[in-house]
Amino acid sequence: MLRRVFFRYVIALALSSPLAAQAAGGSVPYSPQVVKAALADGRAVLLEFAAEW
Repeated sequence: MLRRVFFRYVIALALSSPLAAQAAGGSVPYSPQVVKAALADGRAVLLEFAAEW
């Protein structure tokens, strides 16, 4: 029970945090080198993809 309350609190805090990460300059086309460079710099990497079925 307490675990559920804790997780709800953590999620609400994360969603309302002013420190939420935002993309600087939009998206960048995927390449393994770009991902490796960002991770080497200590930056977070978010891979977003779409497929046309």
